[in-house]
Amino acid sequence: MNLLPQNTHLGKLDILEVYDYYDLPCLFSCKNLSEHIFLAILSELTKELAVWIYVPTSRGRLEDIRSGTIDLHDAFVKSEDGFVYKVIIDVNNSTDTIEPIFCEDLNQEWLPIAGEFIDFSQEPLIWEKISSIR
Repeated sequence: MNLLPQNTHLGKLDILEVYDYYDLPCLFSCKNLSEHIFLAILSELTKELAVWIYVPTSRGRLEDIRSGTIDLHDAFVKSEDGFVYKVIIDVNNSTDTIEPIFCEDLNQEWLPIAGEFIDFSQEPLIWEKISSIR
């Protein structure tokens, strides 16, 4: 299973930093070739599929999230653009699915609880370093 969606309108994505990792990245930032930045969180994982929530974000807002000015819950429910993407990566289907969702329609069970922040007790993991070890 691919970690990032392939052949979608989000473009070719590269992971910038990994903030939470458990067998695979669960919370990370990424960007595409045209420098659009996303914060992504894993909301569901089965043997058949992975469901992610991607929030488009500006560089300044990502810095606010990283510094703890904005908690992770608000990063998604108060998206700068008013929507997020539900990204479904299915191992049995070669086409990944992207669905825009307005913030007010988000399922709260998909998101971190209010008051949760990126934990910087350790440096964020740089994806190139993780993937070269595997």
